[in-house]
Amino acid sequence: MKGTWRRAGAGVVVALGIFLIIAGIALVQERTERCAVVPVIAGDLLETPDFANLAPGTPSGVLLPAGWSGAATGVQVGDFTVSGRGRSFQLLGIANHLRTPEVAVRAGQSYCAVAQALADSTSATRVRLGFHWLDAGGDVLRTDWSGWQEVRRWNGPDDVQPWSLIGGGFIAPAGAVRLAVTFHPASDDRVYLDTIRIRRGRFPASGDMPTLLLERPDGVIVLPWPRGARGALSFSFDWETTMGGLIHSRSVDDPNFDQDPVARGMRMREGVTTTVELFRPYGIRATYYATGYNFLIGNRERRRFMGDPTFSWANRANRWQTDAWQQQPWFSPDPYGTVDTDPAWYFGDLIPLLQREGHDIQSHTFSHLYGGLASVEEWRSDLAEWRSVAAERNVPPARSLAFPWSGSAGMSYANWQALTEAGITSVTRTNWNPRQPQYHIVSLDDPHCRSVPGHETILACPDFYLTEGSAAEALSVIDRVVAAGGMIDLWAHTEEVVSPAQIAAWRKVVEYAAARRDAGDLWIAPLAEIAERQQAVALVQVEMNRAGLETRAEHGIEALGEPMRLMVTNHGISDLPALAIELPFLPRTATVNGADGGNRVVLNGSMLVFDLAAGEAIEVWVWPA
Repeated sequence: MKGTWRRAGAGVVVALGIFLIIAGIALVQERTERCAVVPVIAGDLLETPDFANLAPGTPSGVLLPAGWSGAATGVQVGDFTVSGRGRSFQLLGIANHLRTPEVAVRAGQSYCAVAQALADSTSATRVRLGFHWLDAGGDVLRTDWSGWQEVRRWNGPDDVQPWSLIGGGFIAPAGAVRLAVTFHPASDDRVYLDTIRIRRGRFPASGDMPTLLLERPDGVIVLPWPRGARGALSFSFDWETTMGGLIHSRSVDDPNFDQDPVARGMRMREGVTTTVELFRPYGIRATYYATGYNFLIGNRERRRFMGDPTFSWANRANRWQTDAWQQQPWFSPDPYGTVDTDPAWYFGDLIPLLQREGHDIQSHTFSHLYGGLASVEEWRSDLAEWRSVAAERNVPPARSLAFPWSGSAGMSYANWQALTEAGITSVTRTNWNPRQPQYHIVSLDDPHCRSVPGHETILACPDFYLTEGSAAEALSVIDRVVAAGGMIDLWAHTEEVVSPAQIAAWRKVVEYAAARRDAGDLWIAPLAEIAERQQAVALVQVEMNRAGLETRAEHGIEALGEPMRLMVTNHGISDLPALAIELPFLPRTATVNGADGGNRVVLNGSMLVFDLAAGEAIEVWVWPA
């Protein structure tokens, strides 16, 4: 009997042990799946930052804990923490990031990173993580990106809700021996990051995951611009009546701020005629970024726009010439006249001229507001008002926007969301101030349109201010764009293309650009079309395999050798005329969907050029020369 009890007791112990092992394994799995610490198995790989040991960690010399770094000013030590004690990191600037020290990793194993985050701003925002895998030589093998994850807004001293948990997890690729993790914001909202950890384990996929690049075989390149042009160029103008930035001028970012706003309005009006005449001989279509009063033929009825706002941010502290706009309604200087009595204030009579000439009219905002200072409610009101008055002149809703005063610095996540919801797909005149690199979404040094972080349906495109003094440099800028395969927008205010010297400077650049276009090097189009073309080409997939010998006879060209077979698919909603694909060899002939491609495909050196409709898939067979 005693033996029976001993055997039964032993069985219970064994069963209990098995249960505890299974439970322990399940607990370990559960914790590693969410990047939680597991003693011995998944401890912290990243040392706690030593805020008592600071060293220059950004290009501007901002002090950070040893080993930590930031892309620019705006990454710094903060004193806002989860526990209410100690220090944390502050991250500010849409072009900025915080980078961890490197940690040792083993290829093929899963690693994760987590942090707690809180936005101290006017809106919630989003952050994503980059996992940078390094080889033994310190070179980046690959970068993996988490999805954009929401960071909630702090609601004041009484806010006791938890911070947002953000993170990501990936498998270390072959050859990886070190890992550094970066944190990137989707706006200029101030974000605090605390309790940053890197561990072995995984993190649940969350947020909007980055779009995967479509398949492109090695050596086969889908070129962005029509007919294989090597660069793209737009000409554009910030076009304002006196009610635009002229009457509301700041003391910076405006070379003519101290001049009479009515006289400037008349030059803005004159500049439409001079620029239209300048482009006409070359068949060039430009973009005119218009403010709201450009669509009016007058305001005898004393219409009130945007609720007749005053903008408290338009003050001396933000570099306005006066604090009066904090009390004075923004549109109060309106003379309530017509294009006949007050032609500097209303430009509605010029809209038909631009439409007849085929130029593009896009948004410079209705009110000429400062984007990074305006609230989301002001943005929404402005976008809606522009759309309403534009419709009165049969101008479609804006797809592109030029920031007044290059005022994108300070744009909140909610502001960018308002632009997205309004149908804006491209922006230009973004912040370029060399003292504020944390806000530089694009730059002249790398002339390509770039997706706005967190709002990738919007492309930010670089620009170059074309004046009498910069015309010679503009020619070299065009050359650099062609060499880089990128794009640039050459711009001025219409008032700056009215004098003989100004017109001559512009004509020199336009002539040069037209010559590069006619040589096949350059595509010239309105900025919105260039940005939309870039987005559309990114949705072209190319798959490749070699056709078998038995298929040659059915095409009647068995003597031509083995062909390359390409399946080309346009996954977008836009037609792609003159799509160019560069091959790793000179082609001799091609077929499309089994038929002679001579009527559809143009062979140009190593390129194939053909039209591809939205949603269309075609099979192209190409025989080398």
